[in-house]
Amino acid sequence: MAFEFKKDTRGYRILDEQGIIAVHNATMDLMESYGVKMFGAEARQILEDAGCTVDHETMMVKFPRKLVEWAIETAPGRYPMYGRDPKDDFELGDGDVSFTTFGAGLLMFDLETGELKETTTQDLADFARFVDAIPEINAFTTTVTARDAPSPIKDFYEAAAVLSSTTKHAILDVDNGHNVKAIRDMGIAIAGSEEALRKRPFITLCVCPNSPLEIHEGPCEVIIETCRAGLNLSILSMGLAGGTTPATLSGTLVCTNAEILAGITLSQIVNPGNPVIYGSSTTVMDMRRATSPVGAPEHGMFGAMVAQLGQYYDLVTKVGGT
Repeated sequence: MAFEFKKDTRGYRILDEQGIIAVHNATMDLMESYGVKMFGAEARQILEDAGCTVDHETMMVKFPRKLVEWAIETAPGRYPMYGRDPKDDFELGDGDVSFTTFGAGLLMFDLETGELKETTTQDLADFARFVDAIPEINAFTTTVTARDAPSPIKDFYEAAAVLSSTTKHAILDVDNGHNVKAIRDMGIAIAGSEEALRKRPFITLCVCPNSPLEIHEGPCEVIIETCRAGLNLSILSMGLAGGTTPATLSGTLVCTNAEILAGITLSQIVNPGNPVIYGSSTTVMDMRRATSPVGAPEHGMFGAMVAQLGQYYDLVTKVGGT
């Protein structure tokens, strides 16, 4: 299957048409011959029933090229992002750039004392209220984590803090399928009914693959339950070139692409046409500190290349800023 190249040449572009096709073909070969490790048993069964080759003992799933390309075609290339208040609605995939916050921090400087401290539920709520007042930011992504909340129910604390502090579209991290259902119930209570939430979903739930080429059990559950609920889904790969992915930028790009497309394929099998974001905050590993430097030049380079691939696939695309 050949996707169409868009004529829009705005922005920082690294790959030419031949480069994009080469990355796509290498990704399809990787997914079909080697595969992606899917830890979720239900996810593996869904994929096997759809035509994937699955080894349940090793948890490796090999994806037929035709199935992946069907999923790319099936996922919408444009859709509205609803706010709880219609004044906060905006469109993704219309060719314009929209902005959200970056997350999710564990430490911050206290604004009163200047001391470094662990982030809290109240800090998250304060950030959400701050962003609510800034018209240039379209949606709110969990900026900091609720370190004061009990770990098993941290997702609930964070969702409640965000949803009670902004009417903008909320992009929330979530750990497992059980928590998806609880956050869906919060959304139903706010919207007034399940039908109203499905009609105007003001929540996107976000998962990250584990590089290299793994989607763990919790994220598998999140993909399945989010799509069953008809909520928006964001799949964000965060590979570290030279650490968790190949040292070369091209090798890491292929790995990143495979991880995202594996999640998108599962999402479209569960609910064809479900809104999904093709996302990446991939960078290089700081070898001296074993950290993820999102200010590195390579982070911007990966963002540009992922944006080009998303445009080629006609998928709504999200990349981390620097």
